Amino acid sequence: MSRRLPRWIGAVEAIDRAAWYAYRTTEIVRDELLRAYVDEDLRGDVTARAYARQSGYLPGGERFEEGLFAWEARALSGPRFPASGRVLLAAAGGGRELRALLDRGHTVTAFEPSAFLRVGAEAVARGREARVLEGAYCDLPAAVDGRGPLASLRDERFDAVVLGWGSLTHLTRPAEHRETLEAVRALAPRAPLLLSFFLRKDRERGRSVAARRALRRVLGVLGGRAAPDGVGYEQGGGFVYWFTALEVHELAMAAGYRVETLELASFPHAILVPHG
Repeated sequence: MSRRLPRWIGAVEAIDRAAWYAYRTTEIVRDELLRAYVDEDLRGDVTARAYARQSGYLPGGERFEEGLFAWEARALSGPRFPASGRVLLAAAGGGRELRALLDRGHTVTAFEPSAFLRVGAEAVARGREARVLEGAYCDLPAAVDGRGPLASLRDERFDAVVLGWGSLTHLTRPAEHRETLEAVRALAPRAPLLLSFFLRKDRERGRSVAARRALRRVLGVLGGRAAPDGVGYEQGGGFVYWFTALEVHELAMAAGYRVETLELASFPHAILVPHG
């Protein structure tokens, strides 16, 4: 027979549950308020400010020194990713992936929009077979025509492309996803592409889906803007887009790729290879 537990234990557990529900409610309200009332042209600025405060992504920081995640190491060691050659690294951050690619013998051209993080990537590149440019995903379409801060990319031949960890998910307009991949396809027409993203089903769990939908209806009446279903906000990471697996397949096809591998069990990621 089980012993009768003191009542204070149940009371503490009840307080803990109440605190958890309060946190989740606050998170949903925060997410939906920002989603409804921050203009889509300002979302990128909010995200940039979030990353400009995170020194852990710089050399010596906790995140940087972790090196490659297990899923990244598997993808970069797989048969679809070249063992050597020139790599285009987009959204290089503080240089975590850059260091790993260089250590594996690749020559790397990288770009990063944040001046704060770019200092770290430039330090990693110094004296090695790499260069780091100032630029963002929105500069890639112009680079195809030899314009803008990333114009020099058109003069290089790339054997592979890596979109920095979760970086594509910070583009919150679906049209931007397609424009970005189409530009990458034009700049590196034969190169496989490694990208990672947030998966929508990881966010939409339990009662939170109904709560979000109800709050969106209320905010819509109060003048809140409509936004794609996948748009949300992450504490410490700014605005993000949560993809479905189907969207990844559709995006790849629209940009001239096919999905070679799609892994959702760890951090969601895919390797795309060009059609033809």
